[in-house]
Amino acid sequence: MSIIPTMIKSREQYEELISKQDPVMLYFSSQNCNVCHAVLPEVLELVEEYPVEVAQIKVDELPEIAGQSLVFTVPTILMMYEGREILRESRFIDFATLEKTLGLLQP
Repeated sequence: MSIIPTMIKSREQYEELISKQDPVMLYFSSQNCNVCHAVLPEVLELVEEYPVEVAQIKVDELPEIAGQSLVFTVPTILMMYEGREILRESRFIDFATLEKTLGLLQP
């Protein structure tokens, strides 16, 4: 089974997503970022085992959301839980930390 991230297309969709009580992973990327394209499949493979929704935000399409979220470099991963940020990984993604955080969210 392969996870397909939800593509965020509007501020309303973003606000609804981050206000959820369930875990949500936000993956900020750019169309021209080769690292972003290389890392995303690895991230999606990692989260397959965990109860987390994944959403992708392209910063070149929604720069106001990136600014509001204080995302200044890509790729950036924000883990949200109960409407709060619980993890932020930017540029060089630490997969061990990401997996540890996901493990803490297991029921």
